[in-house]
Amino acid sequence: MLDQRLEIPARRKDGSTLTVEVRIKALDIDGQAVFSAFLHDITERKEAEIRREHEVRQDALTGLLNRRALTEVLPRAMARADRSGKYLGLLFLDLDGFKAVNDRFGHEAGDQVLCRVAAAIKNCIRETDCAVRFAGDEFAVVLEGLMSGYPDALRVAEKILDAISGPQHFHGQSVELGASIGVVVHASGEERLPAALLREADHWMYRAKHAGKGCVLSPYLK
Repeated sequence: MLDQRLEIPARRKDGSTLTVEVRIKALDIDGQAVFSAFLHDITERKEAEIRREHEVRQDALTGLLNRRALTEVLPRAMARADRSGKYLGLLFLDLDGFKAVNDRFGHEAGDQVLCRVAAAIKNCIRETDCAVRFAGDEFAVVLEGLMSGYPDALRVAEKILDAISGPQHFHGQSVELGASIGVVVHASGEERLPAALLREADHWMYRAKHAGKGCVLSPYLK
């Protein structure tokens, strides 16, 4: 611990907490070892670090987690599913009709739609689940602790599809919006990498897109 910088939690006299950096030095004074400790309040620095880390993992527009965060969340969620014996569901969705919104009403209207979609997805899932803006108008949803696997995951996917689908109104005009959703499930003990699970969900999303859009597809329904 000597001549090292340690970060430890501390408490003020008023009971509030803070983070301090402690540096301990050993001094030789007249042949006696004397130890000195220097404490520095680094609470603001730690809070700034947390904010920066949050910004790196969060989509600035919608407030959802971003693609980078998904690469961290999905492996951990799969590991929890393996330990618990419950199912994990992964939904991958791409908006139908979004290009028409941008083309007819501009990118500001497109941003509004993305925020509405993000809010709709969050309203359809539990706090223990995770919604991600993957890229552009693509979203992913991680559903944990599913008891019946595909039936549970498909039920949530249909709920999200219903919440998203419908006309989007701008300046007295409207554009129909929908989504194509691919659904895959990870069962405890399955030897499958997170990247492979994501690719499979993406594959079924494209199958849904080619099947006529506005639908949900999965291996369970083929």
